[in-house]
Amino acid sequence: MHRTLLKNRRLLKAHDITIPPPTTPPTALAALQDRVQAQAGEDNKIKTTC
Repeated sequence: MHRTLLKNRRLLKAHDITIPPPTTPPTALAALQDRVQAQAGEDNKIKTTC
């Protein structure tokens, strides 16, 4: 996946194509940010695998 991303970047750069960042976050990102903020006050601890 990383190699494909690098190839795409090189291809876009070779053709002088610039993709501007979005002005508003995508719906999924906004939902994730809301969830993180809602859980920020809760007791969040890192769970170990053992």
